[in-house]
Amino acid sequence: MAAQETNLAWALADATKPYLCAVERDDVYVAIGAGETFAAIRQLFKSVAMKRICLRPDLLQRCTTWLDAYVGHEDERYLRRLIENFVIPYRIQVPATVGINRQPTRPKPVRLVALTGR
Repeated sequence: MAAQETNLAWALADATKPYLCAVERDDVYVAIGAGETFAAIRQLFKSVAMKRICLRPDLLQRCTTWLDAYVGHEDERYLRRLIENFVIPYRIQVPATVGINRQPTRPKPVRLVALTGR
């Protein structure tokens, strides 16, 4: 479990890296390096929710599976709410409505004008 948690922490850190400032990244990296992976993941969840960072579906699944191991933990409900209320809805947003052109795509027939010798 510890190795999986560490791998998840690094995967989240990698996914969020472009959205975090240097201080936030350093704090996360130090926490992971010090073995404080739960604290790092908790901070990354908060950052993902607050900054509306879109996670890949596989990484999102890993987060929810990881959280299942913490049922009953004092932070579990809070972290689950972050994932379910902020991260998942952002991930599955419905794209903007696309207008449909209902005009015929065929060009209108050209009428030939007959020239008469009047």
